[in-house]
Amino acid sequence: MNTLIGDLPAEVILFSLFALLLTGVIITIMLVKEQKKTIKSVILLSAIFFHAFNFYIIYDLLTPSPQVSSGNGNPNIPYIFVSFLLFLSFCIVLTRKMSDTLRQKRGWLILIIMVIASTISYFSFVYQLDFISTIKEELYYPLGSWWSWWESIHLNSLYFNPYTFLMGMSISVLVAGVFAVIKKRQV
Repeated sequence: MNTLIGDLPAEVILFSLFALLLTGVIITIMLVKEQKKTIKSVILLSAIFFHAFNFYIIYDLLTPSPQVSSGNGNPNIPYIFVSFLLFLSFCIVLTRKMSDTLRQKRGWLILIIMVIASTISYFSFVYQLDFISTIKEELYYPLGSWWSWWESIHLNSLYFNPYTFLMGMSISVLVAGVFAVIKKRQV
């Protein structure tokens, strides 16, 4: 896939990336607007697919292999920053939506969903730690300061990978379950 994209002019790649981000902004605005009402499943599924695809873009296409020269710095920082903000806002909306949905369910079902979400979070966290150590070994990169990841284009996938995507989603569901239990007990 990298060779296919690498053959495109830089302007086309840049336009495509910002069109993708604009799509994400529009989906996020729709989610936030619909938040007070019933969020349509189509919008929620569109947001999930958008973020999964966006994580793939950063993980696979915007992170070159260690053998490729990185040039000067990391030109993808604006894209990654906006992607992070969009994913964070999506996780907040997902937490609120799931909390409202779970509040209407039985206590045992909420508990099962919370156990599943915490299991996914745990395994995602373990695999993320393994992924970080793999990157450290492959790149011979001293990861003493986790804030310095943005300096190297080879580390774009450090926090934008399938494990962090699943972790963000499952933690949102877990927090929603906790909120649903608290609100259910108050009633």
